Amino acid sequence: MQLQEIDKAIYKQKQRKVAVVLCIIFAIIGLSLSALFRQQFGNPEGSNTWVNLSGVLLGAVITIAGFTQVKSRPYFDELRYAWNLKRQALKIQNHRHRWEKQLEEGDQTAATVLAFYHKATLQLQSLEGNDFGHADSLKREEKFIALCNEKQLDSEADKFSVDLLEDLKV
Repeated sequence: MQLQEIDKAIYKQKQRKVAVVLCIIFAIIGLSLSALFRQQFGNPEGSNTWVNLSGVLLGAVITIAGFTQVKSRPYFDELRYAWNLKRQALKIQNHRHRWEKQLEEGDQTAATVLAFYHKATLQLQSLEGNDFGHADSLKREEKFIALCNEKQLDSEADKFSVDLLEDLKV
């Protein structure tokens, strides 16, 4: 996975639009199925909690299935990129202490992985409008670059590939 430049305004606009549309679709399907299930299977004298819950859960399943069918369309490119970037950053974050230990030992793979992690984190925070976390991440990246310079390691994220995550020494 390579870092890409995406327009923050377009990303936020699409993110909001997709969230609103999914919520509306889910609400319509969930409420409709709940009403239909109450009419068909409901108890006029008793509680219909399980019948309503069944309709809502089926509505969620249908909404998710529908989104799964359309998420590969070009309209979702920016959202899909950010989602994949978050996944990769979290994979690195989960073992960051181990990557940092390898970096201190002078491992170039660790430097490449952590360079990607820092750049990805900064980009995601910028896209999401997380100014507070952005400042902290900039400080961590500066410390990382200083350590790479001290160890004479390349601190460029361009060489990152998902396969490098397999190289984590246990």
